[in-house]
Amino acid sequence: MFRKSIFGLALSLLISLLVVVAPVHAQNNSKKWTVMVYMDADNNLDLAGVNDIAEMQTVGSSSQVDVVVLFDRWYIVCGFNGSAILHIEAGTNTTVWGGWSENYELNMGDPETLTWFIDYGFEHYPADRYALILWDHGGNWEGICWDWTDSDYLTMEEIKEALANSVIDDIDLLGFDACLMGSIEVAYTVKLSGKASVMVASEDSIPWNGWPYDMILDDLVQTPSWDEYEFSVDIVDNYVASYSKIGWCKIFSTLSAIDLSQMEETIIQLTTLTGQLLANFDKYKGAITGAKNGADRYWSGMWHQGPYIDLYHFVYSLGGIENDLRPYTDPIVETWNDLVIHSKCSAGPHNHGAEGLTIYFPRNRNSFYTPEPYYESIAEFADETGWNTLLETYFK
Repeated sequence: MFRKSIFGLALSLLISLLVVVAPVHAQNNSKKWTVMVYMDADNNLDLAGVNDIAEMQTVGSSSQVDVVVLFDRWYIVCGFNGSAILHIEAGTNTTVWGGWSENYELNMGDPETLTWFIDYGFEHYPADRYALILWDHGGNWEGICWDWTDSDYLTMEEIKEALANSVIDDIDLLGFDACLMGSIEVAYTVKLSGKASVMVASEDSIPWNGWPYDMILDDLVQTPSWDEYEFSVDIVDNYVASYSKIGWCKIFSTLSAIDLSQMEETIIQLTTLTGQLLANFDKYKGAITGAKNGADRYWSGMWHQGPYIDLYHFVYSLGGIENDLRPYTDPIVETWNDLVIHSKCSAGPHNHGAEGLTIYFPRNRNSFYTPEPYYESIAEFADETGWNTLLETYFK
């Protein structure tokens, strides 16, 4: 459903957010799932955060599922500062930490805040499996969670460190309810934390209404025995279904679930391919250009002039254009479905459909090509794969 229709619920939530505060103690018995939402609404998405919490409250926690949200709001919209951890229940929520005053104003762009929230959820809401959803504006390899009050955001390196420093052994499902985070650079960086198993993210922008939490949580509460793979498939299906047809309007959407345990093999294959392209650059430059221009491109409005291309499209096209590259492209193509658990998109302006992950490859050196920030943000990926060197060579 079109989630702006829950405005009435959002109004009631504004009132409920201000009232109930209760202490929380560690539980003796683990539940099946704990879903933790790191909701940085301390910017122009404040009301979208209110709407999403209202959606969550249509289902709430259950005997086998806990839903907790760290909610940071923007005083320009709501009229007050502060942050709170909310335990989401059917029709309401309980504030289990914090409140709406300067005393509880958190910097959501500080990795220590993210680590603290993960540890809080782990210690107070034990479960067999954990899902962590990072909610806000997203910038692909640049980062996520822009906190306008503190003029800060989480870089990819900070996200990796925050996950690695948490006490939790494994974040079974790491979700990004934020634009553009479905890239191989993001996936590899969070994989390096050693804490995340499955990643759910979008190659393209996320509409204002974000994930359909009512649909997602209802399914999880009904089937709490799901593992992270089954849950990730359900999230992808529900998300794309929620945007496939809204009245007469179809909104373009992409979402994919990535098996991070397969990431290392893909990185090895990509490194081999990149090395071959660099070793014979003059020979393959035309094929690189053709594959780059033939791949679906993401971001920057209806013209889609943005700097991210679908990685699968690029690799597949390379092998089609230059047959002697097939020994280097085929391994990626043939194992792609091991890496990408599930990927979908609704009707939109792209030609081929989203295949799961993007890679940074601007259309030209005058459009969004920023080699220094790119390298600094994801240096481990750039060094290991040689992708940054390939871009520099190409754009020279």
